[in-house]
Amino acid sequence: MSISHLKSRWLSLFALFAVLSGDGLIDRVLATVNGEVVTESDVRWELALDPDVQPLDLSVENRRTMLERIIDQRILFQEATKVPQIPPTDAEIQSYIRTSLLERFGSQDAFRARIRKVGLDFATLREIVTKRLSLLKYIEFRFRSFVIIPPEEIERYYNEVAVPRMKNRGTEMRSLEEMRTQIENTLAGEKINSELDQFLDEARARAQIVRLAEIK
Repeated sequence: MSISHLKSRWLSLFALFAVLSGDGLIDRVLATVNGEVVTESDVRWELALDPDVQPLDLSVENRRTMLERIIDQRILFQEATKVPQIPPTDAEIQSYIRTSLLERFGSQDAFRARIRKVGLDFATLREIVTKRLSLLKYIEFRFRSFVIIPPEEIERYYNEVAVPRMKNRGTEMRSLEEMRTQIENTLAGEKINSELDQFLDEARARAQIVRLAEIK
């Protein structure tokens, strides 16, 4: 057995017991991803920062689903760190917090009350947002840069999807040129998601994911 394998094995065993959170409280370790720890708090924080989870639901099912999402995020972030990139600026971080979090939760007070429920402080919030922005930049570089949507695909989507949808909803008919950019972004997003899913499947197969505790 190699020394590196022994190291990994012992680190996993140590992680099984617990880690200390920022306020000195014991935080349960749920898994490691290539040696990087994922804790119970990580899961709760991400759920609290998800505007689609309204009201805040920390059920077993939601936490298990979020754990899998975090594992994918960690794998992707580890890949992102292999590519040199400029760290997110303070302005970018503040903009993300304002537009992607505060505005979607309705008010600053509502957002602060929500993150307080899960013990998420502002310093940790900035760390999470910094990682998210780094991931978005990596996805833009790794996937979006190479996606090309031919004009015929845009026209087909307009005729087969957009027009019938506008008719069914009884909304004002918009021309192809009015919708071209929107349709192109939609189709690009679908292709990026498809390639990203395939990339994550392959990366997961290579990753060392160790489950250390069950969410109950």
